[in-house]
Amino acid sequence: MPKRTICIQNPAKVSTRNSALLVEHNGDTVSIPLEDIWVIIIETHRAQITTSALSSIVDAGIGLMLCGDDHMPNGLLLPLGAHSRHAAIVEDQLAISKPLQKRLWQRIVIQKIKNQAKVLDLIGKDGSVVRRFASRVLSGDSSNMESAAASVYFRHYVSEGTRRDGPVTPPLDYGYAVLRAGIGRAGVSGGWLVSRGLHHSNNLNAFNLIDDLIEPFRPVVDLMVREMGLEGDLDPQKKSRLASVFELQVLVDGQLTSVQHAIELEFDTLRAAVKSANYALLSLPEVVPLAYVEQE
Repeated sequence: MPKRTICIQNPAKVSTRNSALLVEHNGDTVSIPLEDIWVIIIETHRAQITTSALSSIVDAGIGLMLCGDDHMPNGLLLPLGAHSRHAAIVEDQLAISKPLQKRLWQRIVIQKIKNQAKVLDLIGKDGSVVRRFASRVLSGDSSNMESAAASVYFRHYVSEGTRRDGPVTPPLDYGYAVLRAGIGRAGVSGGWLVSRGLHHSNNLNAFNLIDDLIEPFRPVVDLMVREMGLEGDLDPQKKSRLASVFELQVLVDGQLTSVQHAIELEFDTLRAAVKSANYALLSLPEVVPLAYVEQE
C-alpha cells in the first residue's frame, strides 16, 4: 500500500511523539504514524512546527515541502545520508561511464515520449503525432527529440493558452513540484548523490539526478490535470488531488503498481543497471488509464 502524502493547508501546530506526526487544529489533534508518510506538504504560513519534529521527520526518511506566498512549492527538506550503504552507492554512481549515461538518458527520453503519446490517446487526441519521435531518439538524445516531441505534445495537449501561460500552468507546476519532492525523498533516502545527474548537470542545481528521473513520470501529472478537470486557479481540493499522484497506477515491467513503488523501482533498477553496465535493466513507468491503487 502506498504511503501517504500529508497536506497541511490550515493554521496548525505540528509536532511528533512516539514515532507519530501530530497535527493540532482548532483544538483537535490528528495522529499519523511516521512510517505511513511519504511526503509532507506545508502550504500555510501559519503552521508552527518544532525543530524536534523536523529532526524526527527527516530521521524517518520523509520529504518535507514548503510553499511560498503564492502557495506554490519553494523549498524541500530531505534526509542527509540516510542509507546505510550511501558510500557504496555513490561510488558506483560516480563510476558510471559516459556511454552508459547516454544510453540511460536515451531510455528515459524514449519512455517519456511514449507516455506523452499515451496521454494524448487517453484524452481523445492523436498520440501518433508524438509517438513517432520515440524511434528517433539517439544515445544521449543528441538530436534533442525530447524537446521536439514536447513542442508537438503540448500543442495538442493544451486546449487554451500555452503550457507556460494558460489554465494548465498552475496545476502542472504544482503537480510536478510534488512529484519532484517524492522522487527527491526516494533518491536521498536510497543513498544517491542526487546532485550528480545522468543528463542534467547544472552546477547550481542540487537535484540533477532527480530532474533526470522525473521525466517519464511527468505525463502522469498531465493526465491527472486533464482527466480530473484540475485546470485553472488552484484551490485546496485541487492541490489535495495533485498530491495524491503517488497513489495512482502505472505499469512497470508488465505489472500494475503505484507511482510511489515505481519510483522506488526506478532507483533500484538504476543501481542494477549501473553495477552491470547494462542500461536495459532500468525499469520505467508506462502510463495507463487513470486509477488509484487498491488500498489494503
